[in-house]
Amino acid sequence: MPFSMLPRIVPQTLALTLFLACAACAAEVSFQSVAPLPDSGPAGREAALQHALERLLVRVTGRRGAAGLADRFPPASSIVRTYREIGGTQLEAEFDEALIRRVLDEAGEWVWEGERPPLALWLVINDGERWIFGPDGSASQGMAGGTPPGAADVSLRGVFRGALTQAFAEVSTLRGIEIDFRPPPGQPVAQECAEAIWTGFFACLPDGGDELLILGRVAVPGALDDIEWSLRENGAWREVWESGAAEAVHRVSDMLAARFMATQGPVRSYLLVVAPVPDLESYEGLKAGLASLQAVREWEVERAAGDALTLRISSRTAEAPLRDALASLGLAFELTRTGT
Repeated sequence: MPFSMLPRIVPQTLALTLFLACAACAAEVSFQSVAPLPDSGPAGREAALQHALERLLVRVTGRRGAAGLADRFPPASSIVRTYREIGGTQLEAEFDEALIRRVLDEAGEWVWEGERPPLALWLVINDGERWIFGPDGSASQGMAGGTPPGAADVSLRGVFRGALTQAFAEVSTLRGIEIDFRPPPGQPVAQECAEAIWTGFFACLPDGGDELLILGRVAVPGALDDIEWSLRENGAWREVWESGAAEAVHRVSDMLAARFMATQGPVRSYLLVVAPVPDLESYEGLKAGLASLQAVREWEVERAAGDALTLRISSRTAEAPLRDALASLGLAFELTRTGT
């Protein structure tokens, strides 16, 4: 079975069907961003603008770590083009696109252009009854079996639904992913499928071809941070982990961004100095390590001096994750970008 079984606290199953698609799948990248507004005073606006810039950098690069690049920019209030308050609780800002692109380029990063791949997600929840879960106001609310809930039950599920709705709304805004809750299967299919998935049989899930699909299972409404997830890719299940709902979307978004940049981003050249490389065995190990890295596109030895090798490498990966990839080989190295 693709999952290690969660403790079966209750005998019946609740199912949630979600579908995530890229936000409009548009080639044009927006340089607008929304962030919470602590207060309407100057200090509150300054903090919100800085937070909006950090969120923008995450979205346009596809990398969560890109938020740290905000330190390379002038104060956000000096590079914002326009901004407006939304309901006194949020601030929407549009930043200088040319400046954002230039600073990212100088930092060895770039903008994730083009379409973002769609992602399907199913979440099976066991809270003691079989029913199809949906966000607030969703047409997919309703029972997949059993007796319609009473007032107390509605209150409990309303809290659960609200927490999930908020979590997905926040990650959707941050990562530029639109979440579409599609209509659930009709009875008795939904009840039977939820039960089958909970017990580890996934045949009732749509085939989807080469579609990426994340499947999560959680036993109780209070366990939103401990959902067990698995990723299906090209028909094969892998990548079992536990996390909250938003973190699951973050994790797969990071993976998609890394893959896109490794194959579609601009090719950049670097000089890589590795030392020590004292003998042929060490050199063969270095060759095998570089060949194993998706981040390294091509490489060649430029010169050797003593036990130090200088290599010219090319990569589509941004500089920061390229450094992380090289570090994973246990190398002592210096990396210098030489051009695009």
